[in-house]
Amino acid sequence: ATASGLTGATSTSFNITPAAASVLAFTGQPSNTTAGATISPAVQVTARDAFGNTATAFTGTVSVAIGTNPGGGTLSGTTSVAAVNGVATFANLSINKAGSGYTLQATASGLTGATSTSFNITPAAASVLAFTGQPSNTTAGATISPAVQVTARDAFGNTATAFTGTVSVAIGTNPGGGTLSGTTSVAAVNGVATFANLSINKAGSGYTLQATASGLTGATSTSFNITPGPATRLVFSIQPSNTLPLVTMPPVEAKALDANGNKATSFTGLVTIAIGRNGGLLWSGTLSGTKTVAAVTGYATFSNLSIDQPGTGYTLVVTSSGLTGAESASFDVLTPPLLGLP
Repeated sequence: ATASGLTGATSTSFNITPAAASVLAFTGQPSNTTAGATISPAVQVTARDAFGNTATAFTGTVSVAIGTNPGGGTLSGTTSVAAVNGVATFANLSINKAGSGYTLQATASGLTGATSTSFNITPAAASVLAFTGQPSNTTAGATISPAVQVTARDAFGNTATAFTGTVSVAIGTNPGGGTLSGTTSVAAVNGVATFANLSINKAGSGYTLQATASGLTGATSTSFNITPGPATRLVFSIQPSNTLPLVTMPPVEAKALDANGNKATSFTGLVTIAIGRNGGLLWSGTLSGTKTVAAVTGYATFSNLSIDQPGTGYTLVVTSSGLTGAESASFDVLTPPLLGLP
């Protein structure tokens, strides 16, 4: 106390205590961390009175939850704690999904809540592979498109963007006995390995691919089919056999193949058969019967062929427009036995 011309005076000491808690504030902000890891240092929320003092008498329960949730994450740990001297400490919080710009919100009964500053959750270390671009149905020998993609993920399903290791793919289930061609081992970029030129040469239904990388759990793709390519050539699937002159020989069959040796089941073109090497002994033989037939699911069957002249080393040839033809194995038209002789 002071007054003009007088010696001043000082009172005895006294205390000002905080008023009742009215508002919450983050005094230990959440920091950037990796998915699933404990946010450290511990998050702290302080109860304050209307004048910004720490309300040390407040011992109520404070709860925290995710506010802004860019990664669709889940907050784990002890999310409701009792304040001690007005301060609630959250020592074991974690979030499982990666994302940039998370916030936390703090609430307590009767108090104005608070929102933290933003923070980021980055992926944890890669632990498992997943096919994120599945192989699709395609034709034998053709590039599987769109490109097959394999992603490295952490234990929480986040893309492990820091992973740059080598990922390899191979055939898993192999119904057609096919061979996988193309670049089968590639380095991941931002956690993703892209296989742009894979192909399989043999037709089959229910193929799968398997992906592997050192230190990671592998993955198996969904099933897919490899269908035959377009027909490029003919082969004899049932060869002509020895027969007698003018006698209908057992059915002869040709089939169309694609460039990889698969039966071209979509081929329905006309196939023509003729004598290749004419083995007639006295005169050239003549082929009779239906000599041009339409293929059915890639097969052309000649069911009523005959040759009129005996001979050895006959062959037949099959041709079709746009395809490479084929020549049969040799066969004989046998001389018939003379009637009446033993």
